Amino acid sequence: MMMLFSLSRKRIYKVNLTKIFVVSLTSMMLLGTSSCKSSKPRIVTTKKEAAKRYPDRVYTSSREVKAESVEKPVASTAPSRVDDEKTAPILKDAIETALSYKGTKYKYGGSSRSGMDCSGLIHVSFKEAGKSVPRTSASLYNAAIAIDFKQVEKGDLLFFATGKNKTRVNHVGLVVKTTPAEISFVHSTTSRGVIVSTMNEGYWLNAI
Repeated sequence: MMMLFSLSRKRIYKVNLTKIFVVSLTSMMLLGTSSCKSSKPRIVTTKKEAAKRYPDRVYTSSREVKAESVEKPVASTAPSRVDDEKTAPILKDAIETALSYKGTKYKYGGSSRSGMDCSGLIHVSFKEAGKSVPRTSASLYNAAIAIDFKQVEKGDLLFFATGKNKTRVNHVGLVVKTTPAEISFVHSTTSRGVIVSTMNEGYWLNAI
């Protein structure tokens, strides 16, 4: 299962049998930590559960809006992202740093050029950009607020649950490029280390 995130708003979507979450890292800048394997995250797994936890919102297959304003577009009810002028340089530096680690081998719990895991890549990239973020995929996830998949931007995080427990986040990637045709993200994989992948290819495409 694949989960998508962007640390600034929380929404739930379901495509086939896969839960998808999108989160913007910008609103997580002031948060502050152990790797790709993680404890069970706090997530809303069904629209029924979401309705119980957030009774003032309406959940559909593609959006969540305030109950009293169902006709309004999603963007009108979503919190705005953190000031772009302040976060843009940080995100730019973090992305450049993450990309500079391409080719680094995978090492569980690692966060250096001798080896790193997925969350280690995210942690060190933002640390070198001057901001502290949580160290594990689970803690990154728990600090996140999901956004609409269509709103994903460079600097957003993609969270995945690829293990036997399909509700447990165990992988994270950093979006480095978005176009109408694809989303590219850098991440550290167990088999190939730090690489850039897109949502249009093999494993990741099949995840949704």
